[in-house]
Amino acid sequence: MKIFLAAVRAGSYTAAARHLGINRTTVGRRIDYLEKQLGVELFHYRTASPYPTDAGMALMQTATRMEDAVLELDRKLADQSQAFPTLRISASAGMASEFMPELADFQRRNPNIPIEILSELDPVDSVTHRRADLGLALLRLPPKQLDGIEIATAHQAVYGAKNRATDRALGWGHEMDVAIPAQWTGSNPSGPRAEAAGLPCFNNWNEMKQAVIAGIGTASLWTFAVQDQDQLDQLTEPDSRFSFPLWLIRRATFPPSPSLLMLIDYLKIHLAARLA
Repeated sequence: MKIFLAAVRAGSYTAAARHLGINRTTVGRRIDYLEKQLGVELFHYRTASPYPTDAGMALMQTATRMEDAVLELDRKLADQSQAFPTLRISASAGMASEFMPELADFQRRNPNIPIEILSELDPVDSVTHRRADLGLALLRLPPKQLDGIEIATAHQAVYGAKNRATDRALGWGHEMDVAIPAQWTGSNPSGPRAEAAGLPCFNNWNEMKQAVIAGIGTASLWTFAVQDQDQLDQLTEPDSRFSFPLWLIRRATFPPSPSLLMLIDYLKIHLAARLA
């Protein structure tokens, strides 16, 4: 049942094997055995990745209840030694760096739930294609195939270093322009337009922030992330056109694992406090 649930959640035998610390062949053998014992097919194999049949969906619901019962028993027995699969997190343009204090506190509270921060620009793509379990996404609304919890609205304003030698604008590079087109990145020139203007360009949030702090130029930055930076001047008021909600997004098709639910419950409280 554990291997079956891992395969459903990961979307492939290979990814499930990586999560469980076993090889792909073992995952396939166990699920073949489970299908023979039950006398039904649990997955459709004609799609790009295995997708549960009706019988597989029914088994998934039962297996999830079994998993919850075992975890509740573990909690009652105060067994903190159980190792959970790694939770993979992706954030818009590397914005996870701004939430390290919250993620570190979650790890202190839950040392048996390892996390992995992915270096990807678009969390919607990461979650949709099952590279990430949870996305921290700055967008108007999540697409229909994803479940989302809206945390709070983040605002942008133009900042420059107090000791800057120039007010030259900074821009987003081609990678950002392709990964997050015509969204919150529109507050700064991007892609061919920035290149044609000869602007210094960056493809990561933290790089852009550090470039402004270093005095390379000025740029629109998220106010919650820089409002306590003494070395920066806020040069404009926030522009509502580029204010975007922060969402926690996950795949809508299957129920989240207990450890992912714990992370979501923690972040929706603490990230809201951070943005407030």
